[in-house]
Amino acid sequence: MSLFGKKYREIPIFFASDNNYAPYLAVAIKSLLKNASQDYFYKIHILTTNLDETLCNKLKKLETSYSSIEIISLAGEIEHIKNRFHLRDYYSIETYYRFFIADLFPQYDKVLYLDCDIIVLGDISNLYFTNISNYLVAAAQEQVMAHYKVFGDYVEKALDVKVKNYFNAGVLLMNTKMFRACKIQSKFFNLMSQFKFRVTQDEDYLNVICKDRVKKLNIGWNKMPFEEIGFDNIDLLLIHYNLGWKPWHYENVLYEEYFWEYASQTEFYEQIYRGLKAFTNEQRKRDKDSFENLKIMAIEDINDPENYRNSLINNRNYISRGLHTLVGLPYIKGIYRFVGSQGHKLVYEYNKYRERQE
Repeated sequence: MSLFGKKYREIPIFFASDNNYAPYLAVAIKSLLKNASQDYFYKIHILTTNLDETLCNKLKKLETSYSSIEIISLAGEIEHIKNRFHLRDYYSIETYYRFFIADLFPQYDKVLYLDCDIIVLGDISNLYFTNISNYLVAAAQEQVMAHYKVFGDYVEKALDVKVKNYFNAGVLLMNTKMFRACKIQSKFFNLMSQFKFRVTQDEDYLNVICKDRVKKLNIGWNKMPFEEIGFDNIDLLLIHYNLGWKPWHYENVLYEEYFWEYASQTEFYEQIYRGLKAFTNEQRKRDKDSFENLKIMAIEDINDPENYRNSLINNRNYISRGLHTLVGLPYIKGIYRFVGSQGHKLVYEYNKYRERQE
């Protein structure tokens, strides 16, 4: 990329949004570009199903001399498979779009994926240039799972992932080259057809699929708005207003001043502020009930004898019993003992034979 005679190294960044989240996306982009190094060119891609043209035009106005914003509809690609996705509460189909980035954009070997409900205080280029050559993703630990025992138990007893290794999928540095090589999109559809992860849905699928191939990020790159023992705000680089900790719905949210600082610099400020004042007690109760229902779902899935982890254990036991039975057969025993004592000789003779043939 070259603008006005200056060459830029491109940094691809992806968001996914519907009409409801477009105002908060605008605030996120404003904060990102305000604090990003201008030594790079930021290619921002907004994945959507059907974002209103008026909203698209407002988002495009956030472009700078060192960035571009492209809104990409996946309505056509998603039409024939949209009924396969599990959705609940405030989730929209766009939350699953991160699974398609690697295959839809083969020109990129590494990208950043960011949720819309964030504020970026650090230089995002520093995050992008993190080395993840041997990992599928880089991500920070999911604080909610670590702070609430019921969700920690769910992660370990239903998903077979250690709670300390379970990551939040709202800030992802993705090795899309490895995603393609490992056929992650196909693995996602295969897993989704077998198991319905209800608690954090797309995040659950990503954690299961990427298990043991995740580089841990400093929590400062995905800090949620509640107190964390030992965390120093000097390391605060990105705030993630997830679940019910949203300053556009509630007052006195930790780090809310950063959100309103950047919101005031967008065309959406008045709309967002009116939304805060109009948020009703009924809606607050709905948020609270939704969070309690999440806990109930987590407990139900923990106790499900056919959950993902239990299915893995059952399959391992089935294979183990099958092998034990097979080895116990008289003629197999003889082969087993022969291979065990003579196997190295067989390999040696076979290699000598290959050498003579060549």
